[in-house]
Amino acid sequence: MKGERILFGVSIVVLALVAAFIILVSAQSVVVAFTNQADHLGSIGFEQLRNLGAEDAVKAIRGRRVTAATWALGYAVLFGWVVLGPYRRKERWAWWVLLVSLIIPQVISVARLLFIGTTVGTLPSALLLAFGLLGLLAGAPRFFLRKTDLL
Repeated sequence: MKGERILFGVSIVVLALVAAFIILVSAQSVVVAFTNQADHLGSIGFEQLRNLGAEDAVKAIRGRRVTAATWALGYAVLFGWVVLGPYRRKERWAWWVLLVSLIIPQVISVARLLFIGTTVGTLPSALLLAFGLLGLLAGAPRFFLRKTDLL
C-alpha cells in the first residue's frame, strides 16, 4: 500500500516533468524563430538558404516553427493541467487521455523515419514517449487494481 502511494507520487512527478520539458522546449523553439537564431535544417541552414536567395523559404520555415511550437506549448499546458488535476485525483479517464495523447502524436512523429526518411527530431519524440509511458505505468496500479488486489 505504501509502495503504491510512493509509485503514484513518482508517476505524478515524472508526468509533470514531461509537461515542463515540452513547455521549455516549445518556448525555446519560439525564441529561435523570433530572434532569427541559427537553425539547422538537416544538412542546410538558414544562412545557406538566404545565400541562395530563398528568403521567403526561410520566413515560411520560421513561421512553421512558431506554429508547431505554439501547438506543442498548448498541448503541454493541457497535459500538465490534467496531470496535476484529474490524474492526481485518480480519475481513471485522465489516465487514458494522457496515454492516448502521448502515443498518437509521438508515434506519428517517429514515423517520419519511414515516410520522410529522416531521423531529425525522432529522438525527442521517442524520449517523450518513453518517459511518459514510464510515468503512466508507475501510476497504473492506482487506477486499475482493486483495493482487494493490493492486500
